[in-house]
Amino acid sequence: MIFVTVGTSLPHDALIREMDRLVSIGEITDEVIAQRGNGQFVPKHIKSFRFKKGLDDYQNRAEIVVSNCGAGTIMENVTKGHRLVVIQNPDVTGGHEWELVTKMEKGGHLIWCKSLDSMKESIDEARKTAFKTFSPQRLDFNKLLESIG
Repeated sequence: MIFVTVGTSLPHDALIREMDRLVSIGEITDEVIAQRGNGQFVPKHIKSFRFKKGLDDYQNRAEIVVSNCGAGTIMENVTKGHRLVVIQNPDVTGGHEWELVTKMEKGGHLIWCKSLDSMKESIDEARKTAFKTFSPQRLDFNKLLESIG
């Protein structure tokens, strides 16, 4: 199963529309479930919903998670080692999320798809890639106190 999530802030109808198109023409044969958020496009060939309280179940069951560049969604998935394809929203220019995406891509934690035209190829690449689980460094409060005192 492929799970697509666009987050809660900005709509990403282009992503949902392209995934629906790829399923409709048989380019993607997996079951696809999408969280479409505030978008206006309602897909005909994939299951979808606007919002649900938690997405963990979908993300954990998915072979591949396809997401917008939201920092929360990225961190939720890379810390669990999920196969994550992050897709730029053409309606958003720049931003701190792209710095995060760049670092995570260089670390082997996700695939950054910079154009919807290459989404199918990015998903195929995700199937073959051995992703590295991101382990954020934890602050050792006791060591910090020792170094100060």
